[in-house]
Amino acid sequence: MAHATETLYEFHARKLLAHAGVDPEELRLDVHEHVDRGVAIAMGGFDSEQPVLVEGAVAIASDILRRWRAPRPDLVAGLVRCLNSRHSHARAHAAMALARHVSADSTQDITPAVPALIAAAGDSYDLVAGPAALVLARLGRPEALEPVHRWLASSSGLPFFQVTSLGHVLQPLAGRADELLPGIRRLLVDSADNERLRSVLTAMAVWGPAASGAVPELVSALATRNVRWACDALGAIGPAAAPAADTLAGFALGVVQPLRHDGATPLPNGGRRWHGAQNAAWAHWRITGEPQVFLAFLEAAAALGLGYADLGRLAELGPQAALCTTALRPLLESPGPWTRVQAAHAWWRVTGDADAAVPVLLAALEPLRSGEADDACRAAIRYLARIGSPASAATPLLEAALASDRCFPADVYPAARRALAAFREPDPALG
Repeated sequence: MAHATETLYEFHARKLLAHAGVDPEELRLDVHEHVDRGVAIAMGGFDSEQPVLVEGAVAIASDILRRWRAPRPDLVAGLVRCLNSRHSHARAHAAMALARHVSADSTQDITPAVPALIAAAGDSYDLVAGPAALVLARLGRPEALEPVHRWLASSSGLPFFQVTSLGHVLQPLAGRADELLPGIRRLLVDSADNERLRSVLTAMAVWGPAASGAVPELVSALATRNVRWACDALGAIGPAAAPAADTLAGFALGVVQPLRHDGATPLPNGGRRWHGAQNAAWAHWRITGEPQVFLAFLEAAAALGLGYADLGRLAELGPQAALCTTALRPLLESPGPWTRVQAAHAWWRVTGDADAAVPVLLAALEPLRSGEADDACRAAIRYLARIGSPASAATPLLEAALASDRCFPADVYPAARRALAAFREPDPALG
């Protein structure tokens, strides 16, 4: 349980372990033989009258469920009991722990929590309301809609849940866009300059074309300090966001300087390039289908080594971004694993050269061997699936991950299955 920088969760876990007379250095929840002991300690803490010990139980239970796939109905039942605890932070953290286990591949049955979650989501003034609504939204439960409608209509506009946000709750509700967009459009007007609106704009980007009914309000948001997030939402919507195209081109080319993210007025006569110029350039391309503005941005970025470019968005252009290959190639050996993975994918998309890209992506899968999957590893799995049969050397490691008792982030499982299916397809390059 020891870490160089102790989080609040680890602090609470240590308090519970000390109360149980257990040396934190001797309990390794990443070691299978220690898990039953961890479960027993967590179960002992769930019914404590001391808030710090209850939160310690939530922390240990969450850590076990995060690491291991074996069904643990006892821990789930403990988290469900916490939803009715007198301790507000324990309730909220228990709901978030349950939210992390909503996926098609989860082995944990959280349906017993639904009644308590519905009740919790009904009280907007309780810390657990947001996390409870998030679980319901991820489960596809219609009960998530009522609190969202209430929050969208509230005079305060943007509830603050501390451990989640309105945007997080909105993301899995794209299928209910028609019902929710009227309230979202009002929110985009009433709270246009509120920085907490950014999570809602991020949700609109996840919704993509389903958010097209909010284009007028998103165009207006380009005049606020939330402009960069509005660019992403408009670009994700695509051609239906055509009214934004000219403004986005002006931002991308430096003809117009938008507000800074902190609300400060930009420097006159150009000054330093706006930090969201690539967001605007990408959005312009997604909306118009014309790559010239995006390519002009990338040409300037390539001259500086692509240090401030989003390589994932560069990759979307494919061979049209050939002007970047000279600057892109050295990034395959970047010291940062995320940059290496993004560069490898972009290199393959732009050049079609899998020989240089695949070894970088395979190396990024190494955390799977120890039951982990960081952002770079998870991205590498997605990219290997796109490359297909030339990346089939990843097969044993991905098969082992799917069969493992270790619990990986929810997106690993469908991505690994897509990759294995793609590896079995004939390589088009071989005719």
